[in-house]
Formats: sequence, structure tokens, C-alpha cells
Amino acid sequence: MSHSANEAVQLSFRYSEEEYLAAIRFYFWHSKTLLGRAILTYVLFSVALVLLPLAMGFSLPVWANLALVGIAGVALFHGYVVDRPRTYFQGDPKFRDDYYLTFTDAGIEFHTQNMSSMTAWNFYSSVVESDSFYILIYGENIHSLSIVPKRAFQSSNQDITFRQILRRNVDPTLKLSTGERDHAPQRLESPDWR
Repeated sequence: MSHSANEAVQLSFRYSEEEYLAAIRFYFWHSKTLLGRAILTYVLFSVALVLLPLAMGFSLPVWANLALVGIAGVALFHGYVVDRPRTYFQGDPKFRDDYYLTFTDAGIEFHTQNMSSMTAWNFYSSVVESDSFYILIYGENIHSLSIVPKRAFQSSNQDITFRQILRRNVDPTLKLSTGERDHAPQRLESPDWR
């Protein structure tokens, strides 16, 4: 099955809060930049927690220092990957709209009740894929991404066409999906008659 470079993929969907949070967590764990920033922040904050009592003239038992550092790590992770994205999702009216997107080699057309735009593919620097969505990345901030839920695809052919558009315009190394492997022409080789 071949797909033309002129094909368009049209999707419509509305984000759910849980889906958005799952995408943010997935992106966080797959972004070296975000993960590195979080680890550096955690290390610096932990050092400050341990040194602050010493600077004030008293020391805490080792178990208390370990408990403080552990609690700080949990709080930092939860705030950065759950609380902050949840607040962002609940506070941004764009997440309450139905999305209508058209993907072509020319770019992406976004339409909602409150906005309409055309975005060129060179706006995006990479794509990350999970079992549930595609994440198109355009910056190094945790909110600098566009999430395309896989549940929005009406058929496997639509998903295959979308993947081919992504491969041509964003990431030529995007892996073949199961559907693409099933539809790929078999390699024709001469038998080895030796």
C-alpha cells in the first residue's frame, strides 16, 4: 500500500486532563533536558537542606537528613510533573475546546472554537511516541509540545499516513509501526542458487 505525499490526515478530539498529565509525564521521562534540570534542582536543593542546619549552628541526625531529602524529592517531582501541569491544563481555556487538525506536507492546520492557525513543520524539532499519543516538540519547556492522541485516528491507514508525514517532515528515523510493517512490500531478491 503506497501513500501519496499529497494526502491529508484530518483528526478531531478534545483533551482529557488525565490524558494530558500522562503525556506530560511520558515527555518528562523521555526528555534529557527536563530530566537533567529536575535532577540538578533536586541535588542543589538537597545540599541546601543538609547545609542549612549546619550554617545555623546545629546538626540533624542522618535519618532526619535522609527523610528531608526524600520528602523534597517527592515534592519536587509531584509539583513539577503533576501539580504544575494540572494547574496549567485547568487554567488554559484552549484545553476545553474541541480540536480539528489537518496534517499535510504543507503543515498543520489547527482549528478550535477560539483559534485558527497554520503551523509549518519546521516549527517542530522532534517527535516522541507512546502507545497512546504522539508528542510533537517545539521547545525545551515542559509545555512546549503538541499532543496528538492516537484514539483520534479513525483507521490504521490514517495512522500510517500520519506517520509517513511525520517521517518526511519532522523525524526521518521514526520507527515503522506494526501496520506499516504489515503493509510494506516484501523484498524481492533472487534466490541463492549456490
